[in-house]
Amino acid sequence: MDKNKDKSVIDGGTDVVSGVFHKYRAEFRKIVWPSKETLAKHTVTVVIVSAIFGACIALYDGGFGFLFRQFVEFVGR
Repeated sequence: MDKNKDKSVIDGGTDVVSGVFHKYRAEFRKIVWPSKETLAKHTVTVVIVSAIFGACIALYDGGFGFLFRQFVEFVGR
């Protein structure tokens, strides 16, 4: 076992740092990025689905708020 190599690992030497960045670069090269058209379609889909869920949550919140106010008013009599 090479003592110099162990020391660079323990001290956080440049060999370790460059090795880590080399591994990151190799992993990034494996990524298959979507085309602009695919990215645009997925973005539009996410925005539409988010708007639909947001509207549903707002309707439920308004409905339950109305029912709660009616209940409080009924109990308060």
